[in-house]
Amino acid sequence: MYMSRLEDLVQAMQGTDQPHTHDFYLVVYVEKGSGQHIIDFKSYDIQPNQLFFLSPGQVHNWDLSTDIKGYTFFFEAPFFTSIYPQRLFEYPFFHTLQHSPELAFDQPHQEISHLFEGAFQCYATEKIPKEGMLQAYLFLILEHAQRFYKSEQISELHGHYRKIRQFEELVNQYFIEDREVRSFAQRMHLSPNYLNAICKTYLNKTASQLIQERVLVEAQRLLTHTSMSIKEISYHLHFKDTSYFSRFFRKMTGRSPIEFKQQLP
Repeated sequence: MYMSRLEDLVQAMQGTDQPHTHDFYLVVYVEKGSGQHIIDFKSYDIQPNQLFFLSPGQVHNWDLSTDIKGYTFFFEAPFFTSIYPQRLFEYPFFHTLQHSPELAFDQPHQEISHLFEGAFQCYATEKIPKEGMLQAYLFLILEHAQRFYKSEQISELHGHYRKIRQFEELVNQYFIEDREVRSFAQRMHLSPNYLNAICKTYLNKTASQLIQERVLVEAQRLLTHTSMSIKEISYHLHFKDTSYFSRFFRKMTGRSPIEFKQQLP
């Protein structure tokens, strides 16, 4: 894991204004400042008293004002799950396909501020045995965020939430080589009809639609942030040929992959 003051991170790391990705989780707390934060092709206005949550694989970049202040907390899943085995996968703000990665408060949130400040002081003090304390701080930060996070589509109190979260984790793991609803249902020990019913009831989308949306996000990431050709992307995503990939992309976005690339900034 790694922590930094947001203002120090901006000074120390070049290229944060360019799209990049991480293979770990990231929690950002903005105490002061402004700017733009772009996460997977969606732009968010940066403002004081704001949290951002990023999951592994998401592409983001930001343009921050010179008076920016806050904290960043980077961690890999085992850092958290070794103490809290299932909880990480239950937070809706890490449920990347269906929920916003942003949580904003109307005024300074003292508990969140104190937790980040305490965690950073613990991290920066080498004499303190840090890992257990930092795990506890991170747990409290995420639990406080969970209390105030508003989900219009799913409540964690509902028994089906874990199944939907499990489905998303499996889609993230297998979507390139496997897009059959039946296969995912088997991994979850459910019938395909039951999995579809859960997705339709609580997300208003079929399981197949959710798989296709994940494929589309990956295609957009590759078109935007790599030098791969459309043919290479088609092969990487296991489409049988480039024309089939292009038809899929146009059906999902209304544009061909070439048109999408031409309209990139």
